[in-house]
Amino acid sequence: MTMTRRTVLTTAAALAAASWSGLAASAGKSKSIVIFFSRTGTIKGLAQTVVKLTGADVVLELRLVKPYAANYSDMTYIAREERREGTRREISTKIPDLTPYDTIFLGTPYWWGGVSIPMRTFLMDHPLEGKTVVPFVVSGSSSPEGAWEDIRKYCPKAKVLEGFHRTQSEASGCEADLKAWLQSLKLI
Repeated sequence: MTMTRRTVLTTAAALAAASWSGLAASAGKSKSIVIFFSRTGTIKGLAQTVVKLTGADVVLELRLVKPYAANYSDMTYIAREERREGTRREISTKIPDLTPYDTIFLGTPYWWGGVSIPMRTFLMDHPLEGKTVVPFVVSGSSSPEGAWEDIRKYCPKAKVLEGFHRTQSEASGCEADLKAWLQSLKLI
């Protein structure tokens, strides 16, 4: 098959246009990451559901250098003391460069009036300036207001959207509620 100059130029123009439209489409797509701390696996389950529903690019679990005590009562005592004293908990997870991410989903248990100590440590080190922050929280029975306050406090230059909250007993069967929440925020 012989290609004329016109055919070559027409083909090149068509390829360039297709490539440009693909770049334009991907440039308009928001990149998102789900970052969570989960001691019992409940938040991890919600994080996996958020990834499934939103198509988030990455899911990142905050792991600790020194894990909490296995016994629940011991752990809650330690966490209460850490919260009262403003203690940090060293995170062993390597945190990637968050610059490419527009939307950050944050999952955390609710401990003693706010976000978990590992999540607080993460937010103190990464205030998520200019990001859209989408929090989801599980508590034993408490209202999540202290968690929302913590997130606004540690992310003062982020856009914090309405959070999702369920109690521990409600969390396992809440995928439909989680989906409705994400739809209400126009994230899916």
